[in-house]
Amino acid sequence: MSRTRLTAITALGLLIFSVAVFFTRRGTGGVDVGPAGTSTWEVTLTVRGEFPAKKNPKKESRLILNSPPDFRRQNITDPSWKSDELTRPEGRAGAKSPREQSAWKAKPGATPEKGYRLNYTFHVVLGSHQPSSSMLSRTKQLDAEPKPDKAGIISKTLLPTSRIQSSHSEIENLAMELGGDKPPPDQYRAFQEYVHALPLQIGAGQTALDCLRNNGGDDVGKSRLLVALCRNRKIPSRLVVGIVLNPNAPPVFHHWVEAWVKTADRSEHWVPACPTFGQFGLQKWPTNYLVMRLSDGPVISTLGTQRTTLFARPLPDQPSDQSRIQAFWRAVSLNNLPPAEQHLARFLVLLPLATVVVSVFRVVIGIRTFGVFTPALLGLIFRDLHNLPWGMGIFTATVIVGWLFRKMLDRYHLLLIPRTAVMLTLIVLFLLIVLGVSARFGVLITGYIALFPIIILTHMVERFWTLESEDGVASSFRTLLGTLVVSIAVALCLSPDAVGRWVYRYPETLGVVLAVLLLLGRYTGYRLTELYRFQDVIEFPVKDEGGRMKDEAKKTEEKGDVKVAVVEQSVPPGT
Repeated sequence: MSRTRLTAITALGLLIFSVAVFFTRRGTGGVDVGPAGTSTWEVTLTVRGEFPAKKNPKKESRLILNSPPDFRRQNITDPSWKSDELTRPEGRAGAKSPREQSAWKAKPGATPEKGYRLNYTFHVVLGSHQPSSSMLSRTKQLDAEPKPDKAGIISKTLLPTSRIQSSHSEIENLAMELGGDKPPPDQYRAFQEYVHALPLQIGAGQTALDCLRNNGGDDVGKSRLLVALCRNRKIPSRLVVGIVLNPNAPPVFHHWVEAWVKTADRSEHWVPACPTFGQFGLQKWPTNYLVMRLSDGPVISTLGTQRTTLFARPLPDQPSDQSRIQAFWRAVSLNNLPPAEQHLARFLVLLPLATVVVSVFRVVIGIRTFGVFTPALLGLIFRDLHNLPWGMGIFTATVIVGWLFRKMLDRYHLLLIPRTAVMLTLIVLFLLIVLGVSARFGVLITGYIALFPIIILTHMVERFWTLESEDGVASSFRTLLGTLVVSIAVALCLSPDAVGRWVYRYPETLGVVLAVLLLLGRYTGYRLTELYRFQDVIEFPVKDEGGRMKDEAKKTEEKGDVKVAVVEQSVPPGT
């Protein structure tokens, strides 16, 4: 069997398999199948605001967004973010921040002090019947027993704060009066009943002491007062920020409390209590409470002014009596991953599609690039078209400056490993200079530099230098230009959200991608650039009036003053 036939049969098999899996998934209800629960929602947070005018250019303004944790029985899937003025450089607030936090900064050229908008949308299943392994793992981390930190300092769940004045004399007197010598679970219940009985007063002050002195408060003030009473009696407690989802009312932010006490089964757990509406304990806890943050702080924080609006709509619930095939689709669904891993999976499934675009440009069109993955990764990084000009500009400038450094180092005739290390150091120094200059002019480019692994830039400079040494400067710059053109094509092809959603929902599409790549691997025809370059010497078969092929070997072509005769010559055997 020839290699071409083997390739065609393999590609056809992959195509049939992918199509069969697609229609089987659609026919058996495996599309967007998720864990069954009490309710399923699509929640959207829209943040509008302005950053303050910069008095210190080195101090950049940013917005911190806290996403809901994928734990307990709330399953978070399909998270997405969209903003024309803000960018999320690193996908997280910092190395020491919770994985649910993300930091947003102004895009280069944007003027967020004139106004910005950020939309954050996710799907959530409340009361999930079968939590996934990642949900159980995150639950174990967030619901662990409160212990002192590594320095031996007392747990944060027992410390007073500026808004939870648990050590104040008024709080202490009330805690002694209500708690007495009761065991911690009974004290917690007595505190909750007392705070719940206080009148609900909107705008009466949001600290624990304000709520006590005003004899009432809103959900924030009441919750902080309950936490203060518990901490005064050495009961670990924490404030919970969440959203109440109700199909008959708009969603609202809400605050309640969790305390570490013994339950009826004599084991210690985080027991919830809502001093606003009077719910207490795990057994009677509402199933429409969505946890957004397990600490005292806003869901969205920024130095400037911001306004947050909520929108939620119920989605069709998954049936509790799922068939085995539906359970299988749920087990292999990418939505079963934690939210952070879902975000990574959405990027990974697009990478094969990007390589298809690169392969078409290289094999069929004939544009030279620096490898396959360099333009593919560049295109994926900047598929947000607002980032494309700045990102490509920084990349091109870094490669050219690195190439100049490489020409300087060639005079020293260094060994490969030390030379690469020197190149990496010089590129880092150049990027630091770019950071300093851009920050002085108020342009923030940290998001783009963070997307370029330094080792890839170093390798690109080496390849640029090698090509320039072998084929000349013009060839190396043409290849760099081709890399940028193909990267822009990848970004344009994969920028629509529908492309990413399709491959994420139907990962069997990658089988079709493999089939296309296999067929491209056996392509032996002309490239379009070759047809253009050699159009003057390429001779196509010509038919006479009777439909028979003319003898092109005896045809004489005249071009200008030069006559070129094409004559067939017989070659003796063995020559």
